[in-house]
Amino acid sequence: MKANPLPLIAVLLPILAVAGCADPEPASKREPGGQAAGERLGASDASPTARPVSIGEGGTRFAACQGRGRVGGLRGGELPVRDAPFDGAKQVGALTDDTHVFVCTRSLDQQWLGVVVGPSPSSQAAPEGAAAPPTDEAAPAAAVDCGVTRPVRTKQPYAGPCLSGWVENTFVAAVAN
Repeated sequence: MKANPLPLIAVLLPILAVAGCADPEPASKREPGGQAAGERLGASDASPTARPVSIGEGGTRFAACQGRGRVGGLRGGELPVRDAPFDGAKQVGALTDDTHVFVCTRSLDQQWLGVVVGPSPSSQAAPEGAAAPPTDEAAPAAAVDCGVTRPVRTKQPYAGPCLSGWVENTFVAAVAN
């Protein structure tokens, strides 16, 4: 009598299907941002999950970044600036209380702001031997031209000279233009 191969195939087929779907590198060995253990990005390398800050979302009749904000509520800490709108994204900078930013875009869940940060007036050093220029504490650092106060032709990733990235909206209060 000849044996029926169907029961054997019925048992082996699910095992082979599951074995083919196995992850060659367990998630526990991966770092946030999809990097494999042992792989490190250079300081200037963007992470694979990086999402540039978009400017020009308001159209050609409005400034490239329509809002301004001021960082606050950090209790002496720093606010990380990330290259994508989530906690595990690579940190590209940090902001302190009272830093002024241009708000250019928001994440879909409204929890993250895409910002452009100009240098603060206090970081602009006076020439050696010259007295430091007086600073008006009420004047926002956002008055420095990062190329986002004028309209742009189309919505596009920010590629200007200033720091850009994503910050949690909890720590940024809107300020009047």
